[in-house]
Amino acid sequence: MMGAAFRSLVVVVLLPLALAVIGVLVLQTQLQARLSHATETRLNAEVQGFEALYDQRRIVALRQAIEFRSLRGDPAGSVYLLIDRKGAALAGSLPRWPEAIPKTPSLAERDIAALPYLVKVQELRGGFGLLVGVSLEPQRDMLVQMRRVFVGFGALMVAAGLITALLVARQAQGRTARMNAALADVGAARGLTVRMPQDAPAGSDHAILAGHIDDMLARIAHLFEAHQRLGNAVAHEMRTPLARIRTRLDKLDLDAAARAGLDEEIRTTIRLFDSLLSIAQMDAEAGHTASLAPVDLSAIAATIIELYAPVAEEEGRRLEGDLVAEAVILGDAQLLSQMISNLVENAIKYTRPGDAIRVLVSREGSRVRLGVEDDGPGVEDSLKDRLFTPFARGADTSETPGHGLGLSLVRAIALRHGAQPRVVERQKGFAIEVTALHFSQGGDDGSNA
Repeated sequence: MMGAAFRSLVVVVLLPLALAVIGVLVLQTQLQARLSHATETRLNAEVQGFEALYDQRRIVALRQAIEFRSLRGDPAGSVYLLIDRKGAALAGSLPRWPEAIPKTPSLAERDIAALPYLVKVQELRGGFGLLVGVSLEPQRDMLVQMRRVFVGFGALMVAAGLITALLVARQAQGRTARMNAALADVGAARGLTVRMPQDAPAGSDHAILAGHIDDMLARIAHLFEAHQRLGNAVAHEMRTPLARIRTRLDKLDLDAAARAGLDEEIRTTIRLFDSLLSIAQMDAEAGHTASLAPVDLSAIAATIIELYAPVAEEEGRRLEGDLVAEAVILGDAQLLSQMISNLVENAIKYTRPGDAIRVLVSREGSRVRLGVEDDGPGVEDSLKDRLFTPFARGADTSETPGHGLGLSLVRAIALRHGAQPRVVERQKGFAIEVTALHFSQGGDDGSNA
């Protein structure tokens, strides 16, 4: 999260900086053009002044003016040279005419004594030659200094921008981490009573998001409570008419077989509502570990195997176990017993005489794995996706009793322990697997997968 936020902020910071760099380059180009134009204008004006002085007062006055300029010196580093018809120096700051500069009239950049100058060469009447040069070093030094200032300022901007981006990203990461921690509590002991931390400025994106999440959690909690109240009310209210039906049956003159059948139907209906209530209650408590305690899953599985082995043998099945020692997890022993019982009963119900049923408990690193598998006919692929939904049945036959709540109850119990049941692909038979984190007495928080 922080990396994405930091990258976004860096882009926001660097984009204006890139535009500023482009602006500086354009400004520097324009400034350099103006300085060159100003230097050229000054040079032309100076040469024209010398020409005018020569035309008015002849060569003596021009020599004196050039000697005066040369002796006085020029902060801009100008150079002067006046030569006669034979090329001999008459006045100026140069001892002789530079070999690299032609004597024909021109205006161009030239090197004099390895330094850059803008040089104007002019031929005066009478065959005299005039050279005037203006040093380009001050201009170039000024541009270099300007670039250094801009580079330094740009580096400060980049550093300030990156530091700001890092601080903002850390702040955003902290707020997001606190929101994630609060949302993690939704699946833990506090459940839907969790509310987002209100540590962001009012009106900010984080504050608005936190408000939306709080509204969503409140709405979900309200709907869940309403659903649970409705389920409880329906289950409890149905007990009363069923009890009245049983009372009235006592007054009817029925034979024992008919009465036993009706009593069984009533008990089945009551068990159905009890199962639905259990599923709803465990769905509400899914992932809550506050009321769970360390239990040995292998010991629970061994008890169930011992209990159902005679039943399986009576039905012509073999019930076997492969249990690792001391597979301790955080759990509810009664619910775990019910989950394993449902899986074993389901296996007995949908297998054939002679088939084997195995209850497996293994440990892989920090995880404890529970599995129940059989060598029966298995389940059609089209039914596997909805096996754990209420009233789904693994075989479409009226000869198999039940309401299709066994695996739905298994799923609810697994979710109550923070686990998730899944169908294991097998070439023959059918297998269901549930995996949970191993509970460690040495400081593990006992959270489950």
